[in-house]
Amino acid sequence: MPVATLSEALDNLYTTTWQNMKSTLVDQIYDATPFWFWMKANNALESVSGGRFLSEPLRYAKSERVTFIGKGGTVDLSDQEFLTVATDDWKYLTDSIVRFGTDDQQNRGKNQIINFMNAKLDNSKDSMTDKVEETLFTDNTGSPLAWNGLPTLVADDPTASVEVHRINQSTNTWWRNQATDMTGESFAIHGHDRMRTMLNNTSNNKGGDMPNIIVSGQTPYEYYEDTVLEQKRIVNKKLGDAGFENIQFKGIPMIWSPQCPNTKMYFLNTRFLKFKYDPAMNFDMTEWKPIPDQVNDRAAQVITAGQLMTSRRRVHGVIHTIDTA
Repeated sequence: MPVATLSEALDNLYTTTWQNMKSTLVDQIYDATPFWFWMKANNALESVSGGRFLSEPLRYAKSERVTFIGKGGTVDLSDQEFLTVATDDWKYLTDSIVRFGTDDQQNRGKNQIINFMNAKLDNSKDSMTDKVEETLFTDNTGSPLAWNGLPTLVADDPTASVEVHRINQSTNTWWRNQATDMTGESFAIHGHDRMRTMLNNTSNNKGGDMPNIIVSGQTPYEYYEDTVLEQKRIVNKKLGDAGFENIQFKGIPMIWSPQCPNTKMYFLNTRFLKFKYDPAMNFDMTEWKPIPDQVNDRAAQVITAGQLMTSRRRVHGVIHTIDTA
């Protein structure tokens, strides 16, 4: 039986170690920031096995056949279109782990190679965590590669002629999120009022449509925090126990991210916001491959397939162009 080479032995060690660590690493990626922790805690990470496209069934109209009748009355049996489907493409996030043959040779001691390997794998995990959070607050409208960010799904201008999940928000008024422009207004003075109105607009006074998380940049968060300092400061226990600073606005947890612009505050309902991922390609490591023309140097990729999607844009809202001066 042939003896495995040093490169082959290390290939197996890296791959096996990553697979053994994978469930913990995936949890660490989603638990690293308060938004993704909240998504996971509220079952907003949805497993979807393959398929050419991702889809979400949508209701865009109410039944016009609902009516009162009297004795001998008739009911309308005509058919009515009230469903459509939002579709989107899989997006693929990846990171390369590169090994140089000289490093493999120089770190052959058991403890050395384990430490060296763990440092590489931890760096990949931390880098992908940062990219996931950065992408969340990036306008990826029209991007052929990146998955949707909040600026795409919860747009500053939901009337613009832009397709979200292949549905044009300009011509389909029911497919628009709520938006408030605070240009020329001081958030310190008007912020609380605008937040209250946004909450009412997104929920439409319906419990199921009520946002369950508010995400903002650091400065708007601190502005609102200042207004509740002299009151009883209420926090969400689930987020607090996970180590995330938060406050509440009318019972809704409010968090902040350094990646979220200080000019933005998002009101979100995770019942209608899902990150869909393929369990067969969920931060998995590929096979190790030799790098052409580089002696004993090898590379593998960690890859995940996913997409951020919404099934009801009306229940999400954004307050934008916040004056933080």
